[in-house]
Amino acid sequence: MIIIVYISIFYFGAIFGSFFTVLGTRIPIKENFTTTRSHCVHCQHTLQTTDLFPIVSYICHRGKCAYCTTKIDPMYFASEIISGFVTCLLYHFYATDLLQLLALAFMFSLLLVISIADYLYLLIPDRFQLLLFFGVVFHQMTLPTTDWPAAFISFFVIFSLLFFTGLALPGGIGGGDVKLLSILSLAFGLEPTLFIILLASLFAGFCFLHTYLTNGSSLQRRLPFGPFLAASAVVVHFAQMVLVL
Repeated sequence: MIIIVYISIFYFGAIFGSFFTVLGTRIPIKENFTTTRSHCVHCQHTLQTTDLFPIVSYICHRGKCAYCTTKIDPMYFASEIISGFVTCLLYHFYATDLLQLLALAFMFSLLLVISIADYLYLLIPDRFQLLLFFGVVFHQMTLPTTDWPAAFISFFVIFSLLFFTGLALPGGIGGGDVKLLSILSLAFGLEPTLFIILLASLFAGFCFLHTYLTNGSSLQRRLPFGPFLAASAVVVHFAQMVLVL
């Protein structure tokens, strides 16, 4: 029975992951996501209902468009899997605390949308950053106790560190990444945020190394750092939960 519950929760999360992918792909380029139907980005063919089942449709079509057979970016499949998995973790740890569950679900959903936007377009829209800021503040308000002075000191330290690093090393870190990490520091505090940076750097380094060894050349474009930061933030959060337990 428990397995059935978690499978249902996983697929529920995957459905939302599919919707977040739409937000991440359309909003940055100002494409309407409320009235425009889903379509293949290659042949522009409108997708039918049978093409829209998260995970299942991707597997059934072997990762290709059902109409032009062009290979679909694995990002779509990965975002649905990740969203389903994170939803299961949220349910496991916060099923008895609805406010924290909702606040964290909102935060992690925005991190997924931000990751997709940065992966595709190498930018993180300010509207996503602002919503994440409100989500972080709401989450902090749901906690039994919140040390606001420490949170804002962490914000100031991280922002200053990254801002001046960006001035000293132009092109080293994007402005969107600086904002993202500064906002995350409000939720995590100084030391966990530094660990997020370290972990994201390791993830990015492994990705670069894998690409180099696979293709025998360097990356063809600048590596988006937002997805690595978002993934590291989620890993650090649940690692803290496991350590507390």
